[in-house]
Amino acid sequence: MAIFHRERLQTPVTAPSRHTVLLVDDEADNLKVLCAILGARYRVLQACDGQEALELVQAMDHVEDLALVISDQRMPRMTGVELCEQLCEISPDTLRIIVTGYMDVDAIVDSVNRARIYQFVIKPFDRHDFELTVQRAIEAHDMKRRLDAHVLELEAKVQLRTLELSQRNEALQLVCAQLEACSLTDPLTGLHNRRYLQGVIEKDIALACRSGESGEANGDLVFFLVDCDHFKQVNDSHGHDVGDRLLCAIAEVLRQVFRSSDYLVRWGGEEFLVVARFLPRGRAAELAERLRLTMAQLELPLKDGSRLFRTCSIGYAALPFLPQAPQAAGWEQVVKLADCAMYGAKHSGRNTWIGLKAGVTAGPQADALPAVQQAADIPALLSKGLLGVEAALAADQLRWA
Repeated sequence: MAIFHRERLQTPVTAPSRHTVLLVDDEADNLKVLCAILGARYRVLQACDGQEALELVQAMDHVEDLALVISDQRMPRMTGVELCEQLCEISPDTLRIIVTGYMDVDAIVDSVNRARIYQFVIKPFDRHDFELTVQRAIEAHDMKRRLDAHVLELEAKVQLRTLELSQRNEALQLVCAQLEACSLTDPLTGLHNRRYLQGVIEKDIALACRSGESGEANGDLVFFLVDCDHFKQVNDSHGHDVGDRLLCAIAEVLRQVFRSSDYLVRWGGEEFLVVARFLPRGRAAELAERLRLTMAQLELPLKDGSRLFRTCSIGYAALPFLPQAPQAAGWEQVVKLADCAMYGAKHSGRNTWIGLKAGVTAGPQADALPAVQQAADIPALLSKGLLGVEAALAADQLRWA
């Protein structure tokens, strides 16, 4: 069947493009005419039936360069729709035009669904309309390729930006973690600071108090306050840089004596607070003595070749302070008692330790322990039996003011 009206067979002279078009028809005359018309503008391949066309496409090195397939519908061995259906798998981006002399709407709809046909052309057809159809198909193919390339470019940019954002987020998280660590750490000694202790102590208190109420042997929280003796003399005689070195050396002593799970806190100036976590309170005196001895053995070398020695005064108290009433005294009150015990150690000659505990008459009421503001308040509470004391010195050697 003729595919063009005979009066429209003039061949335009145009520069060939880079697009490849595959023509498939079992009638040689039709191929010759189509090739003559389209060959001036496109790189044209020819096949005499669907099977040959399929083999030709499968043998192509760059099947993505195949922009368009124009196939007759009725051919031996394979119909045009069957060919296009297989090309959907081999070259999905190639557009497909079916040329047919028969008009069947149901068959067309089914073919479009199965073989994703770009357009049906009914023979005979106007050459100008046909060329326009081919041109529009080529333009659609180009647009899709540009869109696909643009999508790939955008996806690559998104991946790159996502990676950059992830890296920046990781860096920001690291900086935030470093800032958080700095906000919880004493910059000189590397020990924790008060803010850190306030953030973690409540959980330990809850566990220690539950242990006291249930009788479980998880241990207590023992608060040790440690003060370097005559520290001011170091700054006055040797300078603040030596004083800073001494504070760092004391921090190392604390790390040596206490466990890594204990809280070591730069409390202020030359004072340090240690929370020995879940330690039986009966071992507090042993630990205090070990700390005193280790500190007394500390030698800090100076630039002139001499060595600096310093001792420390230690006070401690345990929480729950009243085992029979774990909620009767808060941790700040226990720290205050440890602070008073430490000042008692200083008044008693320094280089010693004192621990305070509940006395024999201390009851479970929250007001059983009056507020203690200074070490001078301790003797009255001791005489009433509200407080008890354990110390490295004999009772008659203790001084509270």
